[in-house]
Amino acid sequence: MKKGLLVCLTMALGLTAVAQQKQINSRLPQGLRVANVDAKHRDVKVPAMKTSELMDNGIPFANVQARTYTSPVANPTGAALRTTTVEEAVIGFSAYDLQTNGTISNRLVKNDDGTISAAWTYSSQNASPWSDRGTGYNYYDPNDPNLWINGWYDPISGNGPGLTSTPARTEGATRTGFTNIVVTSTGKEMSICHWGTGMHLNWRPTKGTGAWTGSTTALAGGSGNTDTWAKATADGDTVHAIWQGSGVSGVAVDGQDGPIYYNRSNDGGATWSVFKQVIPAIDSTFYTGFGGDSYSIDAKNGVVAIAYSGAFKDVGLLKSTDGGNTWTKTIIQTCELPLFNETTTLTPDTDLDGAADPILGNGEDAHVLIDNNGQCHVWFSVMYYMNDDTTDDSYSYYPYTDGLLYWNESMGSDEYELIAQAIDANGNDTLDLPASTCTLDIGYYGGGGISHMPSAGIDANGTLYVSYQSLCEECDTTTFTPGSNQARRHVYIITSNDGGANWTYPYDIVPSLAAGGNGEAEEAVFADLARDVDNNVYVLYMRDTEPGNSLYTAGSCDQINNSSAGASNMVFAKVEAATVGIGGKPKSADFTVSQNYPNPANGMTSINVTLTKASSVVLQVTDIVGKTVYTESFRGFGAGLNTINLNTANFATGVYNYSIITNEAKVTKQMIVR
Repeated sequence: MKKGLLVCLTMALGLTAVAQQKQINSRLPQGLRVANVDAKHRDVKVPAMKTSELMDNGIPFANVQARTYTSPVANPTGAALRTTTVEEAVIGFSAYDLQTNGTISNRLVKNDDGTISAAWTYSSQNASPWSDRGTGYNYYDPNDPNLWINGWYDPISGNGPGLTSTPARTEGATRTGFTNIVVTSTGKEMSICHWGTGMHLNWRPTKGTGAWTGSTTALAGGSGNTDTWAKATADGDTVHAIWQGSGVSGVAVDGQDGPIYYNRSNDGGATWSVFKQVIPAIDSTFYTGFGGDSYSIDAKNGVVAIAYSGAFKDVGLLKSTDGGNTWTKTIIQTCELPLFNETTTLTPDTDLDGAADPILGNGEDAHVLIDNNGQCHVWFSVMYYMNDDTTDDSYSYYPYTDGLLYWNESMGSDEYELIAQAIDANGNDTLDLPASTCTLDIGYYGGGGISHMPSAGIDANGTLYVSYQSLCEECDTTTFTPGSNQARRHVYIITSNDGGANWTYPYDIVPSLAAGGNGEAEEAVFADLARDVDNNVYVLYMRDTEPGNSLYTAGSCDQINNSSAGASNMVFAKVEAATVGIGGKPKSADFTVSQNYPNPANGMTSINVTLTKASSVVLQVTDIVGKTVYTESFRGFGAGLNTINLNTANFATGVYNYSIITNEAKVTKQMIVR
């Protein structure tokens, strides 16, 4: 294994015995100040959700009934916001505030003609059984003059895209959940999601218009089937889908409690030439089964890739170069106990002190992307697990683990790298969490850690874009029910223009108060970044004021105090790619940047930035050949004079360029370091 920076993870968790055996190479961006978890939280462990307890749809599991709006929450008001970097619109809502148990589904498709199809799991009801749960939908067409706002249909009236319900929902009376949106090369549009006893396929021949046709039999799996949690994508007119084969039944199917089934249609979903195939490389010989949403799929130019993960599971890649006929398997992160059984398997005693020790694993959120050359890239979060008894059928995880990991096919097994962690906004080297009476001082999202749920896209030049959710240290933690304060999460984007070798400073896409939003008092999660990036990055995420979700443990802060009161907005964000990418997009500057002083610099030097209005600012330092040697982000600089202090003590002697980048412009000056 590569030697490197597990010290960051050790500081966040305090598990020194593990640190001696597992080391992770770091690709954290230069200038990133990591917020380390304090001593109070480092070794906190809580029971993990087992497959049979995954938070899917409340009780009962199968509840198919007509849509009713007897208990609707107050609909959020449609709104749009434009900043100099981000353009956003509220395109829908849902009171069912859980969009995945782990990996993000494909819920946002940016089409070649500039249109966009968006979908999410919707309900108007804020309590079980969420009888109107289904596929919320909206459509963007920049050339349609009749659209509501920023090119989108009105999410409240449902007028437009062939939908007549209020609000827009695609399946009629069938109760569904955990949807995907797929658009084929011929323009056919479909959603694949689960219903009471299997998969639901919903389609129409032309994206954005016309009536939907739904079927609960096209992908039916037989009597008593409990197929759940699909992931789907299209490659031309070929549709690839995977899903979990036993739901929350706890009953083994094909030898596994939760096999991953692979399915393929070569004619846009009309017929399925491969149906419910267990790929031999991940069958019961290797794994006892997989939880819901712990896998992802991508396809491009005949190459198909599946990334799988899970508690006490390897992170692995299944790759097919012949359209899904044959597969090769690569282990990305090796699990010490891939056939773990919570009722019989004890966690190993790594340091031989007579007590079980945590073992390194993943956050069950592996996400795969195939690049323009057919190579696979995989992102997932880090997690630690422990099972120190055999008296029950549960195990524990460490919710304050922090780290987003990255791997590509140029790396060997277990050579993944750390590329993102929570940002230490106030510079005190600590992740400042609020004092509360909650089980967790952070919201619960499928058992994940602090930085998790990645989603990725790519542009024509091969630049990679990755969104993820992480704790926002700058956000307010005082506006909740007294005693139940929890830290908020935001959505961040990082990019790499060199195939994953280097990554940019995280960019928070949730507009702050200074930018005209209310980000400091909002929770932003479940971000899906559209696969295809052009001059903009397109993201769909869920936003409300409260951390966590209403499906978490009854009586918890998430379930009662925070998330049961109303709907969450589904927010579409169009983010300027040049801003979140490496470098800045030169424009006419309306701010001034001083020469650094002293210059030449030897140690600390200062740069004055005078702004005409409040703005976020990025400092980027490059050497004489253009290589970036330092990057730092400053959020919320006010109008007027602002001073940046830069320590050049570790810079080699020479000439450097320093750039100040705002949402609107980039100014570059030169300095000398001695």
